[in-house]
Amino acid sequence: MNSKRLWRAHLALIWAAASQTFGADVPKAPVPQSPFIRVVYGYADAMLKNGRDDRGPVQTGLFLSALDRSALAPLTNRPPAPQGIRSNDRVGINSEALVGANPQHDENLLRLLYTLSELSGKPHYRAAADAELKWFFENSHSTNTDVLPWGEGRSWDVMNDRPAAAAGAAARAHAFFRPWMLWERCFELAPEASRRFALGLWRQQTADPKTKVNGGAVHGSLEAADVTEFPRQAGFYLRTWAAAYAQTKENVFLEAMETLLTRYEKTRDTRSHLSESDPVGTNEWTTSALSLAIDCDGAAQSVPEPLASRLQAVAEREDGIFCALAHDLKETGGFLTGISKATDKTGGRRTPLWQGGYGRSTTAQVGMMCVSRYDNTGRVGYRDLIYRAADAYLDSLPSEGEDAWPATFGHALSLQIAAWRHSARPVYFERARKLGDVAVEKFWGTNALPSASLKTDHYETITGADTLALALLELHLNILHITAVRCPANTIDR
Repeated sequence: MNSKRLWRAHLALIWAAASQTFGADVPKAPVPQSPFIRVVYGYADAMLKNGRDDRGPVQTGLFLSALDRSALAPLTNRPPAPQGIRSNDRVGINSEALVGANPQHDENLLRLLYTLSELSGKPHYRAAADAELKWFFENSHSTNTDVLPWGEGRSWDVMNDRPAAAAGAAARAHAFFRPWMLWERCFELAPEASRRFALGLWRQQTADPKTKVNGGAVHGSLEAADVTEFPRQAGFYLRTWAAAYAQTKENVFLEAMETLLTRYEKTRDTRSHLSESDPVGTNEWTTSALSLAIDCDGAAQSVPEPLASRLQAVAEREDGIFCALAHDLKETGGFLTGISKATDKTGGRRTPLWQGGYGRSTTAQVGMMCVSRYDNTGRVGYRDLIYRAADAYLDSLPSEGEDAWPATFGHALSLQIAAWRHSARPVYFERARKLGDVAVEKFWGTNALPSASLKTDHYETITGADTLALALLELHLNILHITAVRCPANTIDR
């Protein structure tokens, strides 16, 4: 065979080999398994189909904050409250059937719906959330005060189409259940109603209840003891007024913020730099002050100087106090929750791992507050606390006698994801998946809606079913490495 024929034969062999290589199907990378999105969509779809107010003379479309899980219908009774829940904070009229709507109880559900609409490309999730916000803000507010029937001790009675308030709640200053993180959307959907609420919130804080808005200004003081003496509530107010200022540019909201900050700063001890966190005591409630730091930092982004610097100074001061505490999570599994203002001594109170309750944060819940501060400040002390809090849950589950809430599982799950995100240690992500599996089994079972706690069998969002669903969505997005859609930060339960 001459050299030319030999070369042609060699080329033919190369081409045949190449044809087999390039012509064959390229093996596809295995798709990670994520059973959690099915549960999340099932929950959202069940609420859209069966969990909205379509009864009574006015069919508002509001999401009911409590339901019968089996019948997927409003409750006809008032089942016992999950452990740690105050009866007066549940939706509906006291002693009557547990029916009602409280958008603050369902805030993470609304945030979930907005994210699912982006993830799926289906607008009906967003439309349902928009409809709730628009109707609630424009139709449920008090005609005397412009305050909304939500937060602590208030709700909307969907059966009788009227506000429902626990005994004494209507006369007290407005108390938020959570910070409201949907102000931008509310001002888009119901701008005047949102503005009126923010003004009404300020009027409730003045010493003279007859104080009126006059020429764009409100005059009064915050000297009287009220709910804003709790730092966390003060933070919620500040964030509301900052959002209102950002949308309206009305100076009345800056005046409200400055007055509240001045009142709060007067409670700070000049020696220890601690502030009173309890209106009836002399203790620093560390988790409440940490919540204030989060909202002061957030509010500072929306207001001009010098107010922005004042807000940031408060946040930095609380950061320093909290990170300097001997939390010793490795030994105790809990964050310190109290300091004596008079002696600077820390008390024995620490956060439990699983048992939530009114005024009682869990370790995972405070851990997520540390996530918020670390993501926004880069303070190394918070990063170390995140790792230690996450470590406390690596081998822990509720005991047989504990009535744990879905919110606590949601916080623990999101805490593991945060620890994994900042450390790249696989053990945290593996634990997140395990907690997700346990949560789906324990709270959902074969139902579309999760139970209110491990020891109850009805659906009630005051214990954070929406927080757990948001955590499962966050887990799903990370399992599949989806970055085009961002899950809202699971840090509003504080």
